[in-house]
Amino acid sequence: MTAPLTYQFHLDPAETVRASRLVLRRGRFAWMHQFSWPLLVGLALLSLTTGHSWRDLRLLGIAALILGVLQLLLPIIQRWQVRRSYAEMPTARDAQVFRLSDAGLQMSAGNTSTTVGWDVVLEARETREFFLFFFAKRRAYYLPKRAVGDAVEQELVRDLLRAALGQRAATIVQRD
Repeated sequence: MTAPLTYQFHLDPAETVRASRLVLRRGRFAWMHQFSWPLLVGLALLSLTTGHSWRDLRLLGIAALILGVLQLLLPIIQRWQVRRSYAEMPTARDAQVFRLSDAGLQMSAGNTSTTVGWDVVLEARETREFFLFFFAKRRAYYLPKRAVGDAVEQELVRDLLRAALGQRAATIVQRD
């Protein structure tokens, strides 16, 4: 039995939005986000090579403009919503404490505490910025690496996750 690893951090709305976007990439149609711009450019090139003029591409231009505005505004709107939500939740202002042990993951803030056994965690995933603990296909708790600290401490987390989760921690190598 290893000693529990304890980490503390304060929630940051921008960080929460980034973690949420990483989690949502596992969604069924997440690939569409990556291919929307190449698809619009491909349609424009296809139209031009078949003899259509630039004037005929107005509809594609409008779609590209709307897509661009949405891509710029969506993270700003999401951060604003998360910030507002955090302002309404007293525990969101408290330090978030994550304790990882052989038994599972315990999270607490203020007088609220949640414990999740490793048997409930479907997968643990590591990105450049986070350790993600999936308890559903598109739902996860996140632990920012800024809270974990240096490379030695991050390796302790990786080792514990590999030991506790086995194959469900197969993606515990830095990746996005």
